[in-house]
Amino acid sequence: MSITLWTPLFSFLVFVLFFAIGDWVSNLTKSKISGMLIAMLLYLVGFQTGIIPATSLNDTGIPTIASNFAIMLLLVGMGTMIHLKEMIAQWKTVVVALVALVGLALCSFTVSSWLFGREWALCASAPISGGIIAGQMTSEAATAAGRPDLAGFAMLVIGCQGFVGIPICNFFVRKYCHGVLAGKITMKEPAEVKDTGKRKLLDISPKWMSGDNTIFLKMALVGWFGWLISQVCSGVPVLSYITNANIMYLVVGIIFCVLGFLPENATVKSHANGFLMLAVLSVIPGSLASLSLSDLVKMIVPLVGTLLVGAVFICLFGAIAGKVLGVHWTIAFAIAICCTIGYPGTQIVVDEVVRSLDCDEETRTRIYNNVLPQIIVSGFTSVTVASVIFAGIVCPMIF
Repeated sequence: MSITLWTPLFSFLVFVLFFAIGDWVSNLTKSKISGMLIAMLLYLVGFQTGIIPATSLNDTGIPTIASNFAIMLLLVGMGTMIHLKEMIAQWKTVVVALVALVGLALCSFTVSSWLFGREWALCASAPISGGIIAGQMTSEAATAAGRPDLAGFAMLVIGCQGFVGIPICNFFVRKYCHGVLAGKITMKEPAEVKDTGKRKLLDISPKWMSGDNTIFLKMALVGWFGWLISQVCSGVPVLSYITNANIMYLVVGIIFCVLGFLPENATVKSHANGFLMLAVLSVIPGSLASLSLSDLVKMIVPLVGTLLVGAVFICLFGAIAGKVLGVHWTIAFAIAICCTIGYPGTQIVVDEVVRSLDCDEETRTRIYNNVLPQIIVSGFTSVTVASVIFAGIVCPMIF
């Protein structure tokens, strides 16, 4: 009796194994090496050698789950994670982070497009601006346009951006902290943001409607409402860009959480966050299955180039915004580049730098409480919120 090895179950086992290995490497290197990059490299080797069938991931059915509803649920859930009071209290940080993304957009449409080609530059811009969701949105748009090479490129940008962002953030956080210790820099940002726990305007969801399935139902209903808005506005010039379905999922998640219809951290409270993220991750290596070795070689220059040039513009515009707002240029550089890192990498950078400072514990704590909120809020602003909006606007312009 012959046994077929590559069943959907075995393909799922390999998929989970590769991303688990990525997690181990990321944890061992304190997020200096992206776990997703490790998983992608393992899949690349498997696809290029023919060990892993090109249809392996699609056979599991998980990518279908991701495109049908997992991304929607994650984006609605992201909206329920946003602490508006904290972002208002750290408004200077938010502005610096957003202006930095304006610099990235300007760079992508001009310098990067001239140097590396418009499609490469724009496909890199959304992933550079944030995290997995922005990269997945770009990859999905590229796949739908019949450009698997650009879909794979977007995923490679996500996997490699930490190699640029983490060293830059580490350097400028360290420079800022040493400047504070030397008396050359005065810390101006608030040390912490007090959370009263009251984030909801209304309470229109009784306690008996707090089960996992009920939360799923409410998230699906809210997501469908967001999709409906995007469809109604789809034919309206300009408005159709800013009411992209993915943008609206995030927006309605924020609104209905504030109204009290959705709980805070909805995906976590429904015990679905891990699986939903796993489903989204399944889309990433699948975009690499059709790439040839020559395709990968062609990507090296635009990959490295767009990351480096993009980082320069991000930091430059962040520093300009910081100068106008009275934020020291060193921490402004660090705040700006957080879009290429995201959580928990942002906190790990601050932890490592502050832990290495040569000062007493009281001073170390004071610096830590000052720096960490700025870096965390910056990463959250760009990766969780702005990158989704950025990708929703840029993706329709690429193809």
